[in-house]
Amino acid sequence: MQRCGLASLWRAAIIRSVNKGFSIRTAFLLFGLTLAGCHSSEADPSLVGESGQAAHAEALYDSNCASCHDEAIAGAPTREALEALNPSVILAAMNNGIMQEQAASLDRIDRILLAQHLGDETAGANVAIDYCEGELQFSGAPKWNRWGGNARNTRYQPAAAAGLTAEDVPELELAWAFGFPGAQRARSQPAVTQEAIFTGSQSGRVYALDTETGCAWWTYEAGAEVRNAPVIETGADGRPETLYFGDVEAGVHAVDARSGEVRWTRSVKDHPDGTITGSIALHAGTLFVPMSSMEVVSAYSDKYACCTFRGGVTALSTENGERKWRWYSVGEPRKVGTTSAGADILAPSGAPVWSTPTVDAARGLLYVGTGENYSSPANGNSDAIIALDLVNGRQRWTMQATPGDAWNAACGREPKPNCPSEDGPDFDFGAPPILVDLEGGGQIILAGQKSGEVFGLDPEDGGKVLWRQRAGMGGFNGGIHWGMASDGRTLWVPIADTPGNRFTVGPPRPGIHAFDPATGAPLWSRIEQPTCEDIAYKCVTALSAPLTAIPSVVFAGAHNGRLIAYSARDGSILWMRETNRSFETVNGVEAKGGSIDGAGVVVAGGMVIVNSGYDKFGEIAGNVLLVYRVKEAS
Repeated sequence: MQRCGLASLWRAAIIRSVNKGFSIRTAFLLFGLTLAGCHSSEADPSLVGESGQAAHAEALYDSNCASCHDEAIAGAPTREALEALNPSVILAAMNNGIMQEQAASLDRIDRILLAQHLGDETAGANVAIDYCEGELQFSGAPKWNRWGGNARNTRYQPAAAAGLTAEDVPELELAWAFGFPGAQRARSQPAVTQEAIFTGSQSGRVYALDTETGCAWWTYEAGAEVRNAPVIETGADGRPETLYFGDVEAGVHAVDARSGEVRWTRSVKDHPDGTITGSIALHAGTLFVPMSSMEVVSAYSDKYACCTFRGGVTALSTENGERKWRWYSVGEPRKVGTTSAGADILAPSGAPVWSTPTVDAARGLLYVGTGENYSSPANGNSDAIIALDLVNGRQRWTMQATPGDAWNAACGREPKPNCPSEDGPDFDFGAPPILVDLEGGGQIILAGQKSGEVFGLDPEDGGKVLWRQRAGMGGFNGGIHWGMASDGRTLWVPIADTPGNRFTVGPPRPGIHAFDPATGAPLWSRIEQPTCEDIAYKCVTALSAPLTAIPSVVFAGAHNGRLIAYSARDGSILWMRETNRSFETVNGVEAKGGSIDGAGVVVAGGMVIVNSGYDKFGEIAGNVLLVYRVKEAS
C-alpha cells in the first residue's frame, strides 16, 4: 500500500486534472481513487468520501462566503443563484475574477472544492451552438447603437428607426427567445442592425444572433463576463465595421462586426478590483471607457486596508487600443488613519464611474456621473456630474450634488470598523447624464441620482443647476438607478425605491414619472403598487432598469420581471408581458426570465428586445433574451 501526504495528493490528482481540461467533478473522482490507495494514517479523515468533502466545503462557505451571499450584501448573488452556476464560473471568479480579493486567503484546492460544492456541473455544459449558414452581411446603418441609442444618451428612438407606432404596441407578441447557457443574469443590452442582435453574456461569450431566427452568425469568447452594451463603429458607407465592448476584468475588445474575429484587446485595469460596469462611449476615433471597481465589496473584510481604487475614465484609440489619456476622479490615496480593527485607512478613494459617458461634440466635452467615495474623507468629485475635455481628459467643471458621501460594504454589518465615518448616503449617479435639445431652443443636461432627485444643468454655464426636482424617496437602493429617457419635450424618470433604505425623503414612489425638461415641472406620475403581500422582488413593479422611449410610448422593465409599455402622455399601460417565467428557446437551452435590471429595453427595426434575469441584491435570477414583434395578420 502506498503512503502519500495530502498536499501532494491534491496537487497531483486535482490541479493536474483541471489543468489538463478535465471537469472539476472528474478531478475529484481522480482524487478519490488516489486517496483510496493511500495509507489511512496519512490521509485527512475529514476529506475522505463525498460527505467529508461536502462538510469541509460547507465550512469554507460558512466562514468565507455566507456573510455576503446569504444576505445578498452589496449586490452579491444569493446562494441559490450560485448553485445554478457551473463550478468553472465560480472558480474563475475566485481565481482571477471579481471575487479574487475575497478569495485571496483560500488555498487553491479549497477554491476548487468550494466551487464544486456550490456549483452545478451540468449548468451550461455541452451546449451546441446553432450557427447560421453563410456570412453576416449588413444592408445599412445600425438600428440601435450605443447604450443610450446615441452619443447623448437620450434613449429616445425616432419612429423610422423604431419601426413601431403606439398603435402597433398592443399587437406585440413573442417572436423567439434565446437562452444563455449556465447563466443567472442577462444584463448586456444589445446593439442591433437589420440583420443581427449583438449581446454579451455572463459566461463571457458574445453573440451575433440573426434577427429573424436567433441562430448565431458568430460567437466570440471574451474570457470574462460581458455585462455592458456593445458599441458599433461604422465605415464610410455607414455600415457596421467594428464592435467594441468591455468585460468584467476591465478588458476592452475590438471585434470585426461581420466575422467576430478579434482586431485587438487591451486591459485598462490599474487596480486589482478594477472593472468596467458602464458601456463604452465612442467619438471620432476614441473610446471612452468608464472605470468602476469591486473594492467597495473588498472593504467588507475588517482586515482590508480601505481603500485605493481611483474611479475615472480611460480614453483609447479605436485603431489599436493605445491609451490616449486617463482621468482620475480622486488623487493618490495615502494613509489617513487606522480602524478599530487595526487596518489602515487610505483616502481619497472611490468615486467610480458606473455608467456610460455622454458626448457633447459641439462643446468638445465628455459628461460623466460619479459614485460615492469608499473611505473618509470624501472629496469634491464624488456623487457629481463632471465635464471633461474630449481631447485630453482635463476636468472642465464639476457639479457635486451630495458632498461628504463615503460608503462601502462594511457599512452594511455590525460591527463595522471599515465603514467610513460618513456611512453614506451612497447617492451615486448610476445613470448617465442626458444632453437634449429643448423644444423652445437651447440645450440642457439632465441628470438623475439615487437620492431620488433629478437635475437640469446648463451646459453653457459650467453645469449651473437650473432646476432640481424630487421624483422618488431615494436611498442606497432607491431613486434613479440606471437611466432616464427624453425627447426634449418630456423627461421620463424611472424610480426604484425598494424597501430597506436610509436617508430617504417622503414615501416610496416606485414607477414612472414625467417632467418638463426645461423647467423641471412635474407633468404626471404613475406609482406602481405591490402586486402581492411578500416583501420580495417578485411583488414590486419597481423600475431600476433604464427606460426607452419611442414616439408616444415609453418601455420599462421591472424588478418583478414585468415588461411594460406606458403611454408617454399620461403613464397609462398600453401593453404588458410577464417575463418571470420559463421560455422555450431557439437554441434549446433551458431558460427563464427574472428581474429586469441594469440593461434596458431596445426598440429597433420593428422589434422590442430585452434581457431578463438579474441575480444581484437578491433579485430574481434568469438567463433569457426575448424578442417581440407585431403579430402577423392571419
